[in-house]
Amino acid sequence: MPLQDRKQREFERREEDILDATLELCSQPSWASVTIDQIAERAGIGKGTVYKHFRSKDELLFRLTMRFYQGLFEELQGAGPEGDPLEMHRQMFDRALDYHMNHHEYRYVVEYCNGIDFKERAEDAWKEELKVLDQSFQDWGAPMIQAGIDQGLFEDRPVRDIMLGMHACFVGAISMIWIGELWCPYEKPDVIKKAVTDFLLAGLCGRPS
Repeated sequence: MPLQDRKQREFERREEDILDATLELCSQPSWASVTIDQIAERAGIGKGTVYKHFRSKDELLFRLTMRFYQGLFEELQGAGPEGDPLEMHRQMFDRALDYHMNHHEYRYVVEYCNGIDFKERAEDAWKEELKVLDQSFQDWGAPMIQAGIDQGLFEDRPVRDIMLGMHACFVGAISMIWIGELWCPYEKPDVIKKAVTDFLLAGLCGRPS
């Protein structure tokens, strides 16, 4: 049993090494031309070893995207204090935007996996994993919104509608932050973060009409 445990740990460590090598190479503008051979070389292993863990480059990029969003989910769960929905949302928006700003190296990978082309050809198992993760975000966030409605802090309207609007605003903000000066040359990320946070909070508290 100890030998099997050690082999499993070594397998998992090698898998993380491959993912780390992929992220390092795919954090650059030339990410699309990165090959499995280059990933194997960066990880210090043979090409065949990469394929023992991952069937394709797309699977590698998908796994990195899942790792990114799982890290975001863990970060958001630290938002507080409990019992104050407005302050919890302010902290949640700050944490989420900071997380994206501090993990800039994922931008090419995540935006690629969020693209239409990738999602159309993604394996069914990957789509299901994303669906489960998305549901985890919703299950965590919806009660917080409902608490704000119940306390009279947020406008009383369907929670699902609120979450859709928040998500659309947030996705746009992340694109501005990740593209940086190429998209929004006159505003620094911190300025964008404050403007987006204030706008989202106003959308929660104000009337949609």
